[in-house]
Amino acid sequence: MKKKLAMVGIIILIGVIVALMYRSRNQHEAGVLTLSGNVEITEVNTGFKFSGRIRELLAEEGQTVKKGDKMAVLDSAELEGLVIQSRAALNEVLTKHTELKAGARLQEIEQAKANVSYAEAELVKSKKDYERSEALFQKEVIAAREMDAVKRTYDVALSRHKNALETLSLVKEGPRKESIKAAEDRVQQAKAALGVSEERLKDTVLFAPVSGVIMRKNMELGETVAPGAPVYTIGDLEKPWIKVYVKEDKLGLVKLGQKAGITTDSYPGKKYEGVLTYISSEAEFTPKNVQTQEERVKLVFGIKVSAKNGNGELKPGMPADVKIRLK
Repeated sequence: MKKKLAMVGIIILIGVIVALMYRSRNQHEAGVLTLSGNVEITEVNTGFKFSGRIRELLAEEGQTVKKGDKMAVLDSAELEGLVIQSRAALNEVLTKHTELKAGARLQEIEQAKANVSYAEAELVKSKKDYERSEALFQKEVIAAREMDAVKRTYDVALSRHKNALETLSLVKEGPRKESIKAAEDRVQQAKAALGVSEERLKDTVLFAPVSGVIMRKNMELGETVAPGAPVYTIGDLEKPWIKVYVKEDKLGLVKLGQKAGITTDSYPGKKYEGVLTYISSEAEFTPKNVQTQEERVKLVFGIKVSAKNGNGELKPGMPADVKIRLK
């Protein structure tokens, strides 16, 4: 009988201890609030700006990459040709612009002077012929038709001489400011076109935007990718966080910046430092995949506790316990 009573007492005692332990979880005792959640990380999908065929894939799933590492390359033969064409067009307009700024060459000025001299000689000859013919016409030696032909020749010589003088003046003065400005604009346009083509050529190489681990390789060698399609998914393991949920009546106990300790089943006895960095502004029902010690039907607020993960031991999806220091 005594043995039965002792057994009953032991069972009752164990039940009381279990009940107390159950009630103590997720409550603040001795200035600590214990919560449970899962490790989460920031995932970055990285891809090309333009479509193309994948020529090289240089990273595999599970591989650690650093920011700036080359990860993939597209076929770039067409863009390389476009860069060569744009560079040639730029050189052409640069040459034209330099030529305009330099003004007329000495040979061009001498040629314009020679044209003036020739036109002047023709004008002198035509003028003499016109004066002789006019005197003969007054004496009715030549007909009016012949006089008109001589006058036309004189007028043409006069016009050519005037044009030669204007051409010489323009050659000496050089190109107009408007022409030089237009040439400068064409140079800027050609430079912009070259810059665009070079930038597109650079975009055929995919670099890691962040340091982390390749979580997924979404494309294979030789595939044609669309603009913006994710080729790799990179996980930032250096800055993980634990998503946990606090019951509504305990929300006032947590503040941004509070220190926390994080433990996992994978590394028993090891504690990671954490800081509370986010508190949800609206309530929600506890997710079914989160094991809490309170009734699931009650409202909770999600919070994030950022952790230091220098050795990369905290993996996404890993269950973790968080103890937030309330004081």
